[in-house]
Amino acid sequence: MSAHARVCLVDDDIFVRDALALGLSDAGYEVLTAPGAAAGFDIVRREKIDAIVTDMNMPGTDGAQFICELRAQWPVLPIVAISGAATIGGRSTPEIAAELGANQTLIKPFRARALADVLQSVLGDGSARN
Repeated sequence: MSAHARVCLVDDDIFVRDALALGLSDAGYEVLTAPGAAAGFDIVRREKIDAIVTDMNMPGTDGAQFICELRAQWPVLPIVAISGAATIGGRSTPEIAAELGANQTLIKPFRARALADVLQSVLGDGSARN
């Protein structure tokens, strides 16, 4: 992992967001959190971010739309989608997220360590900063 990689974690569930942020911090990541897509965009626009982790199911701008908009502006920024639903509209959530541009998808529940491992794999050498 790139030393002190900066991750923007977007999830509307404060308990999930705080637990994952703590676990990622313990794994050596610097984590900036956002309760939704609008706040996530604000962070990505003003901060150097190495990767995005976004929930797929959020009020307002959902994760699918957020991923599409991120891809349009930051085509190489690593994105990890997370979701409590294995399917959306009868389709596999990881399949949908991949079509939208996510690099990887994790289905809740999972441990922060699993997310840290996925981030390490998508970050590679850390050259994809926004």
